[in-house]
Amino acid sequence: MLSILIPTYNYECLGLVEELHRQAQTLSFPVEILIADDASKEDMKRNNRKINRLNNCMFIELKENIGRARIRNFLSEKAQYDLLLFIDSDAGLVSNDFLQKYVSAIHGNDVICGGLLYDRPIPSKQFSLRYYYGISAEEHSAKERNVHPYTKFSSFNFLIRKRIFQKILFDESFSGYGHEDTAFGIELEKRKIKINHIDNPLFHLGLEKNDAFLHKTEMGIENLYRYSDKLNGYVRLLSTFNKVKKYKSQVLLSFIFKKTRELMKKELLSNHPSMKIFAFYKLGYLCYISNKQFK
Repeated sequence: MLSILIPTYNYECLGLVEELHRQAQTLSFPVEILIADDASKEDMKRNNRKINRLNNCMFIELKENIGRARIRNFLSEKAQYDLLLFIDSDAGLVSNDFLQKYVSAIHGNDVICGGLLYDRPIPSKQFSLRYYYGISAEEHSAKERNVHPYTKFSSFNFLIRKRIFQKILFDESFSGYGHEDTAFGIELEKRKIKINHIDNPLFHLGLEKNDAFLHKTEMGIENLYRYSDKLNGYVRLLSTFNKVKKYKSQVLLSFIFKKTRELMKKELLSNHPSMKIFAFYKLGYLCYISNKQFK
């Protein structure tokens, strides 16, 4: 009945799978756990191979990296059951009844999002930018997420019926990093498929160090600009950027960004980064790359 699908890349997820496997034993129907490795480094795969020792669990090793969208579609093809639970490999279980909560909520729903949390306290100041951004921008209750259910869709932790997923699939035209889940949420809304957000979160454990997360953020903004035609109206940063363009201010903001970029980076890589400065940095970077493209 339930296929738990976990894409992974350079992350050890044996502990997560062992706990999911333990919870699966308490359910009254069959559960499989499939992990697809997107051509990780050998030392990362070594421990994950122990997953194959668990009943109804399979660690699938891909020979080449196929990307965030395609690997999720691949897992859906391998799944044998009608309910698909997608979980990112850097997740950690919050409750002992995580699977049971999803099973209890599936009746009358086609898509359910469980949400995410960040463990307290911060593990290290070297993760401060990712940590404080995650708490401010990603930790939302089900009540808050259900106000704008499609823009709050996240592929980190969601359950979907297989027949629904295979009508949509993740858009494999998305390359680089970021926003393939935004596009998936857009398709759900276009097809009038209801999303129900519930309070069934997972911890997001795979935090990047400050400099790595800042670089990843820039990559995500580049993808946002690259696929802006598909994402308009669904990403706040893009909506703000469109207002800036309307008043022909993107060149000025690009100039300010270039002049203050190193100063802002110093603040963002500190132990207590300002989220307001981070918001301006992202808008400035979007103006900067659009201005370069314009030239």
